[in-house]
Amino acid sequence: MQPKRSIRIFPALVALFCGLLTVFPNQATAEMYEGDSCKSMKDMPGTCRNPNECPWIQVNVNQKRLYPIKAVPRCGFTVQSVLVCCPNESSIRKADQACRNFARGSTYIAQHIIEGKEADEGEIPFIAALGYSSLDPAKEYDFRCGASWIAKKFLLTAAHCVRKNDRPVVARIGTINLDETDRTRFQDSEVKEIYLHPKYTPKSKYNDIALIELATPFEYDDNSNRVCLYTDTHDLDPDHVLTASGWGVPATDTTFSNVLLKVDLNTESLDQCADHYQSQVGKLSGKLSTGLTDRQYCAIGKLGLSGNRGDSCIGDSGGPLHFKNETADRFYLVGVTSFGNGCGASAGVYTRVASYLDWIVPIVWPDEDSLLD
Repeated sequence: MQPKRSIRIFPALVALFCGLLTVFPNQATAEMYEGDSCKSMKDMPGTCRNPNECPWIQVNVNQKRLYPIKAVPRCGFTVQSVLVCCPNESSIRKADQACRNFARGSTYIAQHIIEGKEADEGEIPFIAALGYSSLDPAKEYDFRCGASWIAKKFLLTAAHCVRKNDRPVVARIGTINLDETDRTRFQDSEVKEIYLHPKYTPKSKYNDIALIELATPFEYDDNSNRVCLYTDTHDLDPDHVLTASGWGVPATDTTFSNVLLKVDLNTESLDQCADHYQSQVGKLSGKLSTGLTDRQYCAIGKLGLSGNRGDSCIGDSGGPLHFKNETADRFYLVGVTSFGNGCGASAGVYTRVASYLDWIVPIVWPDEDSLLD
């Protein structure tokens, strides 16, 4: 009787394993045992686990996030299940927890920079302008870069905005008009410390990300609020509307806008994005020695009446690429504006925030108490 029983079970096991291999087709490395360390998506550190015991998978399924579950690599087998390389989600968990802990009081006004429009007061409540010492005695500051308010005392910006010999001295939030003189209508905070990504070098376009610690934390008000970090390392759907914003050079003008501008964009694949930069090989080859990487994000706008595409431009550097989750009523920061192939000429390139959580989180949220700020 025992042999017949084995024969009946074997096809069921084959079906089970075949089904799991369809869901998790990617092999992470040589076969491992449950609990072994492994490399997950985007080389994130992970642990070989049963899919049902992987918090990263369960959280994303429960929140109905649109991500390709097939990208989660398998690492081994047990009698009952395929094992997958589950991301060690301490950084992801902390970033998501911090997002849940702060309350947004601002309302997003959905309206449809290059080919951009002026933003409404309080529409993008987390964007800050970085002010630099001005050589013009008539001006208090020169505002040349943007940043995003992500935690009580921290802003996220581009590394090229905070170079050693040209660093901002102040950050301003709460106003869309940088010519505003009524100090009750905005908040200024001096820059206390700057954290450059350790692998950033001005000679390249990689790791273009930095943190700014404020001397005095910003306060919540109708026009000032934080943004959540988007923790998924996969591209959003091409139809998903993203927004870029900043006080950059509008259209073909050569002067910075004094009013906050915004533009709607859509995700473009890295392969398509790279094609747009072929003509820039000579100019950017040294700064993009290995081409565009999955730690960068591309977004492109539609052609406007001027013949330009929606895009971010000079002065938008360091500013946010974000979207609004209507269900959760939260903003999510997907990218930090890094560079483009001429204003409005093609897709813009952004530093992918989710790829840098393991660097951001220990600085911004070093312990559980900091998550409550």
